[in-house]
Amino acid sequence: MRTADRCDGAVRPVAVALRIADPALRARLAGIVDAAPGLAPAPEGAAAAALVTDRVLPREGGGAAGPPMLVLAKDAAARARALHAGVGGVLPPDAGEAQLVAAIVAVAHGLVVRPASPRPVPPRPEPAAAGAAEPVPALTPREREVLALLAAGAANKVIARRLGLSFHTAKAHVASVLAKLGASSRADAVARGIRAGLVLL
Repeated sequence: MRTADRCDGAVRPVAVALRIADPALRARLAGIVDAAPGLAPAPEGAAAAALVTDRVLPREGGGAAGPPMLVLAKDAAARARALHAGVGGVLPPDAGEAQLVAAIVAVAHGLVVRPASPRPVPPRPEPAAAGAAEPVPALTPREREVLALLAAGAANKVIARRLGLSFHTAKAHVASVLAKLGASSRADAVARGIRAGLVLL
């Protein structure tokens, strides 16, 4: 796993690299990465946990090496081509901030992200998982709100302020969400929530 964060608010953010040709879109994404507590720009020359780009970039040596890509493509055909090329996820460039943050965390954890479509695009082939699908955890409405804020990269203090809770109550809700999802970290909880359909992208 590329990230390690704890429910006490001490977060090691997902390192994000940007390879975007459009200056306005690049500036918008840079601002989102800088502002989201769960994300951080990848230092120059350092390994990134996720790569956000506006086109499918070739892998070094033609293999699968390198961070998973989130491709921001304007039309459905371009998104389909990107998925068939094996990228980690696709979204339209005008996706909302919370949606982008959740998608970056998801692809960093090996999930495939794509926007809802009336004509689903076949996902890239993945190794068959052993065993039956896990049941969807039963979260309370408040815990679902907390999970959505975790997906947006919110720290415990921000969750408390947004939901009108005390810091200790917000922290307890975060711990409960992690426990119910069987997650080892906040980022892992978001990834599991996306997989279970509890976080909408």
